[in-house]
Amino acid sequence: MTKKEARDYVKRWRLVDQVLDLELRQTSIETKFEKMDAAYRMAMGLGFLAKLRALKQETEDEVRQRWLQLQTTQP
Repeated sequence: MTKKEARDYVKRWRLVDQVLDLELRQTSIETKFEKMDAAYRMAMGLGFLAKLRALKQETEDEVRQRWLQLQTTQP
């Protein structure tokens, strides 16, 4: 790929991004909400939210353990 071809490629994708941004701005709030709701329901159905909650809890527990270690090692 030449320098010019690379520039043209990037230029085309910037145009695509502009069109997608325009379409998104023109989409009604109701349609955006419906899409978000569909994505949420799909995530629930696939079990992603339960995994995310478990990961968050695990992370919080790790932070608590580190905090307790710091508190007990302080003079």
